[in-house]
Amino acid sequence: MNKFLTLATIALITLASCGDKKKEVNETTPAKVQEVKAGNLKMGFYYQDSLNANFTFLKEERTKLEAKQKSFQNEVDRLTGEYQAYVERNGKKADRGEFAQVELQSIQKKAMSMQQKIGDYQQNRGGALEKEAFDKMEEISKKVEVYSQEFCEKNNISILMLHAKGGQFGYIKPNMDVTSEFIEFLNAKQDEIKKDMEE
Repeated sequence: MNKFLTLATIALITLASCGDKKKEVNETTPAKVQEVKAGNLKMGFYYQDSLNANFTFLKEERTKLEAKQKSFQNEVDRLTGEYQAYVERNGKKADRGEFAQVELQSIQKKAMSMQQKIGDYQQNRGGALEKEAFDKMEEISKKVEVYSQEFCEKNNISILMLHAKGGQFGYIKPNMDVTSEFIEFLNAKQDEIKKDMEE
Protein backbone atom coordinates (compact mmCIF):
# COMPACT_ATOMS: atom_id res chain seq x y z
CA MET A 1 0.00 0.00 0.00
CA ASN A 2 2.80 2.37 0.94
CA LYS A 3 4.56 1.51 -2.31
CA PHE A 4 1.41 2.28 -4.26
CA LEU A 5 1.03 5.64 -2.53
CA THR A 6 4.62 6.40 -3.46
CA LEU A 7 3.99 5.28 -7.06
CA ALA A 8 0.83 7.35 -7.26
CA THR A 9 2.73 10.37 -5.97
CA ILE A 10 5.52 9.77 -8.50
CA ALA A 11 2.93 9.45 -11.27
CA LEU A 12 1.43 12.77 -10.23
CA ILE A 13 4.86 14.31 -10.02
CA THR A 14 5.56 13.12 -13.55
CA LEU A 15 2.38 14.77 -14.77
CA ALA A 16 2.55 17.79 -12.49
CA SER A 17 5.83 19.62 -11.94
CA CYS A 18 8.06 21.60 -9.60
CA GLY A 19 9.15 24.95 -8.23
CA ASP A 20 11.15 26.09 -5.26
CA LYS A 21 10.41 29.75 -4.52
CA LYS A 22 7.32 31.02 -2.73
CA LYS A 23 6.08 34.55 -3.20
CA GLU A 24 2.69 36.07 -3.07
CA VAL A 25 1.47 36.66 -6.59
CA ASN A 26 -1.20 38.98 -7.79
CA GLU A 27 -2.85 36.85 -10.44
CA THR A 28 -3.51 39.89 -12.63
CA THR A 29 0.21 40.67 -12.84
CA PRO A 30 1.98 38.70 -15.60
CA ALA A 31 4.95 36.60 -14.52
CA LYS A 32 8.41 37.85 -15.50
CA VAL A 33 9.14 35.23 -18.10
CA GLN A 34 12.36 35.44 -20.08
CA GLU A 35 11.41 35.39 -23.73
CA VAL A 36 13.27 32.84 -25.80
CA LYS A 37 12.23 33.01 -29.43
CA ALA A 38 12.07 30.07 -31.77
CA GLY A 39 10.41 31.70 -34.71
CA ASN A 40 7.14 32.94 -33.24
CA LEU A 41 7.26 30.56 -30.29
CA LYS A 42 7.87 31.55 -26.70
CA MET A 43 8.91 28.53 -24.64
CA GLY A 44 9.39 27.80 -20.96
CA PHE A 45 9.84 24.85 -18.64
CA TYR A 46 9.31 23.94 -15.03
CA TYR A 47 11.03 21.45 -12.74
CA GLN A 48 8.90 18.52 -11.69
CA ASP A 49 10.61 18.09 -8.29
CA SER A 50 10.00 21.71 -7.36
CA LEU A 51 6.30 21.48 -8.12
CA ASN A 52 5.96 18.52 -5.77
CA ALA A 53 7.91 20.32 -3.07
CA ASN A 54 6.20 23.71 -3.33
CA PHE A 55 2.69 23.37 -4.72
CA THR A 56 0.86 23.70 -1.41
CA PHE A 57 -2.38 22.00 -2.42
CA LEU A 58 -0.51 18.94 -3.70
CA LYS A 59 1.50 18.71 -0.48
CA GLU A 60 -1.68 19.00 1.63
CA GLU A 61 -3.44 16.25 -0.32
CA ARG A 62 -0.40 13.97 -0.07
CA THR A 63 -0.30 14.57 3.70
CA LYS A 64 -3.98 13.60 4.00
CA LEU A 65 -3.40 10.42 2.01
CA GLU A 66 -0.36 9.55 4.13
CA ALA A 67 -2.43 10.03 7.32
CA LYS A 68 -5.06 7.62 5.98
CA GLN A 69 -2.33 5.14 5.07
CA LYS A 70 -0.87 5.40 8.58
CA SER A 71 -4.29 4.86 10.14
CA PHE A 72 -4.81 1.83 7.89
CA GLN A 73 -1.42 0.39 8.86
CA ASN A 74 -2.12 0.98 12.56
CA GLU A 75 -5.35 -1.00 12.26
CA VAL A 76 -3.56 -3.83 10.43
CA ASP A 77 -0.95 -3.86 13.20
CA ARG A 78 -3.67 -3.89 15.89
CA LEU A 79 -5.55 -6.79 14.28
CA THR A 80 -2.31 -8.69 13.70
CA GLY A 81 -1.27 -8.14 17.32
CA GLU A 82 -4.61 -9.46 18.59
CA TYR A 83 -4.30 -12.50 16.35
CA GLN A 84 -0.73 -13.26 17.42
CA ALA A 85 -1.55 -12.81 21.11
CA TYR A 86 -4.56 -15.13 20.78
CA VAL A 87 -2.54 -17.83 19.02
CA GLU A 88 0.36 -17.56 21.45
CA ARG A 89 -1.83 -17.54 24.58
CA ASN A 90 -3.88 -20.53 23.47
CA GLY A 91 -0.83 -22.33 22.08
CA LYS A 92 0.77 -22.31 25.53
CA LYS A 93 -2.44 -23.60 27.12
CA ALA A 94 -2.69 -26.32 24.47
CA ASP A 95 0.93 -27.35 25.17
CA ARG A 96 0.00 -27.77 28.85
CA GLY A 97 -2.97 -29.93 27.82
CA GLU A 98 -5.61 -27.53 29.15
CA PHE A 99 -8.01 -28.02 26.24
CA ALA A 100 -10.24 -30.85 25.13
CA GLN A 101 -10.18 -31.74 21.40
CA VAL A 102 -13.46 -29.90 20.74
CA GLU A 103 -12.05 -26.75 22.40
CA LEU A 104 -8.91 -26.92 20.23
CA GLN A 105 -11.06 -27.06 17.11
CA SER A 106 -12.99 -24.02 18.27
CA ILE A 107 -9.75 -22.12 18.99
CA GLN A 108 -8.33 -23.03 15.58
CA LYS A 109 -11.56 -21.91 13.92
CA LYS A 110 -11.44 -18.55 15.72
CA ALA A 111 -7.75 -18.10 14.84
CA MET A 112 -8.53 -18.75 11.17
CA SER A 113 -11.42 -16.29 11.35
CA MET A 114 -9.14 -13.62 12.86
CA GLN A 115 -6.57 -14.25 10.14
CA GLN A 116 -9.26 -14.00 7.46
CA LYS A 117 -10.46 -10.72 8.95
CA ILE A 118 -6.95 -9.27 8.64
CA GLY A 119 -6.69 -10.41 5.02
CA ASP A 120 -10.12 -9.03 4.13
CA TYR A 121 -9.34 -5.70 5.78
CA GLN A 122 -6.02 -5.41 3.95
CA GLN A 123 -7.62 -6.28 0.63
CA ASN A 124 -10.77 -4.16 0.96
CA ARG A 125 -9.57 -1.12 2.86
CA GLY A 126 -6.08 -1.26 1.37
CA GLY A 127 -7.50 -1.52 -2.14
CA ALA A 128 -9.85 1.38 -1.49
CA LEU A 129 -6.96 3.53 -0.24
CA GLU A 130 -4.85 2.66 -3.28
CA LYS A 131 -7.70 3.65 -5.59
CA GLU A 132 -8.34 6.85 -3.64
CA ALA A 133 -4.65 7.83 -3.81
CA PHE A 134 -4.43 7.07 -7.53
CA ASP A 135 -7.67 8.93 -8.33
CA LYS A 136 -6.68 11.96 -6.23
CA MET A 137 -3.24 12.25 -7.83
CA GLU A 138 -4.73 11.84 -11.30
CA GLU A 139 -7.34 14.51 -10.57
CA ILE A 140 -4.69 16.94 -9.34
CA SER A 141 -2.57 16.21 -12.41
CA LYS A 142 -5.49 17.07 -14.67
CA LYS A 143 -6.03 20.34 -12.79
CA VAL A 144 -2.33 21.21 -13.18
CA GLU A 145 -2.73 20.62 -16.93
CA VAL A 146 -5.78 22.89 -17.10
CA TYR A 147 -4.10 25.65 -15.11
CA SER A 148 -0.86 25.33 -17.06
CA GLN A 149 -2.86 26.30 -20.14
CA GLU A 150 -4.20 29.37 -18.32
CA PHE A 151 -0.67 30.22 -17.14
CA CYS A 152 0.66 29.96 -20.70
CA GLU A 153 -2.14 32.07 -22.16
CA LYS A 154 -1.61 34.72 -19.50
CA ASN A 155 2.15 34.84 -20.15
CA ASN A 156 2.02 34.34 -23.93
CA ILE A 157 3.95 31.05 -23.73
CA SER A 158 3.50 28.74 -26.70
CA ILE A 159 5.17 25.66 -25.19
CA LEU A 160 5.53 24.82 -21.50
CA MET A 161 7.73 21.79 -20.93
CA LEU A 162 8.21 19.66 -17.85
CA HIS A 163 11.80 19.01 -16.88
CA ALA A 164 12.44 15.92 -14.77
CA LYS A 165 15.51 13.89 -13.93
CA GLY A 166 15.81 11.14 -16.52
CA GLY A 167 13.21 12.87 -18.69
CA GLN A 168 13.32 13.78 -22.37
CA PHE A 169 15.28 16.99 -21.98
CA GLY A 170 18.95 16.60 -21.17
CA TYR A 171 19.51 20.34 -21.08
CA ILE A 172 17.38 23.47 -21.32
CA LYS A 173 18.76 27.00 -21.04
CA PRO A 174 18.17 28.29 -17.51
CA ASN A 175 16.63 31.53 -18.79
CA MET A 176 13.63 29.48 -19.96
CA ASP A 177 12.92 28.33 -16.38
CA VAL A 178 9.46 29.48 -15.25
CA THR A 179 9.20 27.03 -12.35
CA SER A 180 8.82 29.53 -9.55
CA GLU A 181 6.35 31.63 -11.54
CA PHE A 182 4.26 28.57 -12.41
CA ILE A 183 4.18 27.37 -8.81
CA GLU A 184 3.28 30.85 -7.58
CA PHE A 185 0.47 30.90 -10.13
CA LEU A 186 -0.83 27.48 -9.01
CA ASN A 187 -0.62 28.45 -5.34
CA ALA A 188 -2.56 31.63 -6.12
CA LYS A 189 -5.21 29.47 -7.82
CA GLN A 190 -5.49 26.92 -4.99
CA ASP A 191 -8.96 27.97 -3.89
CA GLU A 192 -10.25 27.62 -7.45
CA ILE A 193 -8.58 24.23 -7.83
CA LYS A 194 -10.08 22.98 -4.56
CA LYS A 195 -13.52 24.27 -5.56
CA ASP A 196 -13.25 22.59 -8.98
CA MET A 197 -12.35 19.28 -7.36
CA GLU A 198 -15.23 19.45 -4.88
CA GLU A 199 -17.85 19.84 -7.63
